[in-house]
Amino acid sequence: MPALLFTSLLVTTAGAQETVDPGRITALTVEQARNLKPKRGSLRFEKLTELTPAVAAILAEQEAELTFNAVTSLSAESAKALAGHKKSLSFPKLAGIAADAAQALARHEGGSLTLNGLPTVSPEVAKALVDYKGDLHLDGAKEVSADAAAVLAGRKGAIHLGGLTSLTSIPLAQKLGGQNFMNLNALATVSDDVGRALFMSPDAKNIELYLGLKELSLGTAKAMGERGRTVGAHFHMNELESIPDEIAEALSCKAAIRCSKVTMLSDRAAKALNQFNHSHMYALSDVSNEALEMFSKRQGFMIHGLKKLDCVPFASTVMSNNSSFLDLNQLATISDEAADALAKDAIRSNRGVVPLPALKSLNSVALAEVLAAQKGNLRLPKLEKVSDAALGALVAHKGPIDLSGLTTLQAPQAAALAKALAGREEELVLNGVQELSDEAARALAETKGRISLPRLTKISEASAAALRKNAGISLPK
Repeated sequence: MPALLFTSLLVTTAGAQETVDPGRITALTVEQARNLKPKRGSLRFEKLTELTPAVAAILAEQEAELTFNAVTSLSAESAKALAGHKKSLSFPKLAGIAADAAQALARHEGGSLTLNGLPTVSPEVAKALVDYKGDLHLDGAKEVSADAAAVLAGRKGAIHLGGLTSLTSIPLAQKLGGQNFMNLNALATVSDDVGRALFMSPDAKNIELYLGLKELSLGTAKAMGERGRTVGAHFHMNELESIPDEIAEALSCKAAIRCSKVTMLSDRAAKALNQFNHSHMYALSDVSNEALEMFSKRQGFMIHGLKKLDCVPFASTVMSNNSSFLDLNQLATISDEAADALAKDAIRSNRGVVPLPALKSLNSVALAEVLAAQKGNLRLPKLEKVSDAALGALVAHKGPIDLSGLTTLQAPQAAALAKALAGREEELVLNGVQELSDEAARALAETKGRISLPRLTKISEASAAALRKNAGISLPK
């Protein structure tokens, strides 16, 4: 009986269909292609370098998106075999393509064709692809010749050219500016004529525009402002580093803007940009308290890059005026008055306070209590100075706490910790504390909670012995 069972297993194994992982195979047979099973509606070939016409014909029958991440060349025969495929088709690393292969791919019926490996688009390839009915992705092309640009501008379908570093064609700029999206993150500069064609295309719509412009001329800024005032827009300025006053005034409109690298605004520029319905300033740190007070009177102007906060009116509304998208990850210093105001606003708005991972000092008990009341990890890894009372409030947090910025504890702080830790279940890890005075060690030795001091090295032998008598205190071995 055991022998028969063993034989049966061998037959089952031998007769089973061969399964392959499309992400690992480097070569694919027709039989393997027939047995492929899509994962979540997709087949991604990460290492397959060659696509034969016979295999392409089998894959074209798959009701799945096809992505060939290692294929660098494609024959016209294989391209023809893929034409009837009904889902998106992607060749991110295709370094070049002949006109006849491109013409075959233009008959693809899947709605989206990605050829992001092409570093440029020749007029011949442009003509071959112009009639493709779906979305055409050519995001690897850094430049497009005048002849190719003229051809592509006449496409009825959408075209993606997110890798362009140069754009001089007015017709192509109008085409790009009139689509349902705009991603030109690699384009650092444009002429005024191209800027106007881009932003005031006859087909312009209220869409999100992802832009890599490093500076704005007055003419381009005026075109952007006009677009915002007429059809609307959401400008993502991912590389722009400064906004002079006259540029800000030209941009000013009831639209939306996000600036990733702008660090400074004058009061005049701030007033102009305050006209936007929604603003996100991710790096803004140099702005006057007068401007901050102006922003405090409205919702939707979010400053994520603040490093210092001592404007009480702004702190009094920063949580209630802003959405869950707000972060204050760079805030290093906050005045006691602003901290108290921020705490009150957090309670009033019932939103709590966003994380403050860069905060270096804290005296406000009110803010410490609000921070401690929040769920999850409490991370204050840069906190170097904290009042005794604020420290006691922080360690009341129910969950992990990171106070690794503290390098020493004064005696009153140690006493406050010892008292606060009595009701705490979780171990408090103070990774940064390297030194304790005898007085601080004696106070800490009285704790009834659990505390870890893994980097404590500067301590007297008597104090170390006192701490080791407490089973709840962990010291370096």
